[in-house]
Amino acid sequence: MLFNSPEFIFLFLPAAVALHFALARWSITAAAVGTTISSLLFYAWWNPPFVVLPVASIAANYWLAKRIVATDKTVARRWVIAGICANVLVLCWYKYADFLLSIVDGHRPAPPNVPLALSFTTFVQIAFLVYTYRRRTLPALSRYSLFVSFFPHLISGPIVRWENLGRQLDDKVRYRPDWDNIALGLTIFVLGLVKKIVLADPLARFVAAVFDAAAHGEPLTAAAAWGGCTLFAAQVYFDFSGYSDMAVGLGLLFNYRLPINFAAPLRSVNIFDLWRRWHITLSQLARDLVYIPLSRGRDSALIKSFNLLLTMTLIGIWHGAGWPFVVWGAFNGVLLVINQFWRWLHGRIGRGTPVGRFLGWVLTFSSFVVGMAFFRAADLDASWRLLQAMAGFGHAVPEVSAFDGWAIRNDYVSPEFAADWFGKYWSLGATLAALCAVAIVTLVPDTLELTGYKEGEPPTKWRRDVGILAWRPSPVALALAGAAFAVVFFRIGHVQDFLYYQF
Repeated sequence: MLFNSPEFIFLFLPAAVALHFALARWSITAAAVGTTISSLLFYAWWNPPFVVLPVASIAANYWLAKRIVATDKTVARRWVIAGICANVLVLCWYKYADFLLSIVDGHRPAPPNVPLALSFTTFVQIAFLVYTYRRRTLPALSRYSLFVSFFPHLISGPIVRWENLGRQLDDKVRYRPDWDNIALGLTIFVLGLVKKIVLADPLARFVAAVFDAAAHGEPLTAAAAWGGCTLFAAQVYFDFSGYSDMAVGLGLLFNYRLPINFAAPLRSVNIFDLWRRWHITLSQLARDLVYIPLSRGRDSALIKSFNLLLTMTLIGIWHGAGWPFVVWGAFNGVLLVINQFWRWLHGRIGRGTPVGRFLGWVLTFSSFVVGMAFFRAADLDASWRLLQAMAGFGHAVPEVSAFDGWAIRNDYVSPEFAADWFGKYWSLGATLAALCAVAIVTLVPDTLELTGYKEGEPPTKWRRDVGILAWRPSPVALALAGAAFAVVFFRIGHVQDFLYYQF
């Protein structure tokens, strides 16, 4: 079941919210159990037999947490290590087994059939085991089950931590309907729908044309390669940040505040800032569980740079079983290491100027777009073809032709400039879509800026003053939200999966 499907919006969601607050009149435990069951039904809609996996995972990890709390710290540490290994092994079995085997025997790995939510719930439960070890406390099973399975974040995040969501589950005040939260939640949900249906989905055909051509070895112009990768960067941003906005909005309907997962990252003027603001909950978790433990007590800049590179490579591998994801993660790790050195140098040559910040944005955005050649491509060969095209070597036809009275080879200049610029897989419409997408991600206020929602923000100044556009409960705000929903209403039946479902 998708957030952007009619059966979710008009049937499941109203029933789940009504059931939650009806059961809350009886007790908090009843509400937690009822919403856990609703969340598992939401999961089972996709593939009923696979619902056994999250149920078994919740039971196993809660049993591990009980062992951690019941033993001394030395034994508890062993239980934590065993729990982390067990969770990672389950993930590897479903997601990486065929890829790892292909490294040994050289066969071409098939796309993994990964159960939905496994990548996200694995990290959620590993973080919970570490938290339990450090704090030596254990919640009731009903609260833990709801914490893991809560359907707004279950499938594709944001990756929640017990210290964020768990503490809200025992707050009795949250188990009564709050009309301000409902108004804000519905507004954020609708704006997330707009991101997904109006902005992300229409870009898919332009993106697919370019990446499919690269996968089949077709010649591409530089414009097509840069445009396709730029549009995919915009598509995945609108798609995933739209999902994250919808998750935040849905959480508010239940009076739970989920963490922010995107903070206008494509405005960033350096790659460090971008990764603080892109998929924030994943970046923070990787920092806390991988980078900091590896770097603790080590002052060597070389070791810290290596740990940074390793952390980003692991983030790449987390996204998918394939060499393009490995290279994508390593590529971003190299960018972060280079930026780390630049920041060290920058501290000695003075503060940045407006021109410098603009050039920093251009370099950051361009580098991120180049990385999309790995993130979306079918394999490394397709990625390499895209990179060649970006460098201007993807559409060369080595023959001589007349142009303005000069004999010039077509691998340098085509006599038909427009055709050579747009090519078979690119068009004026695609170019305009790319320009509009870049303008939106850099100039238009983000959903969370418009609504003023704040929860778990990154340690960076990213919010812009939106002035009269700032949301507040009013008839005008209701009318605007209704108009936005009307825009997406007639497209709800033409639903497309969220991109991060495949990761």
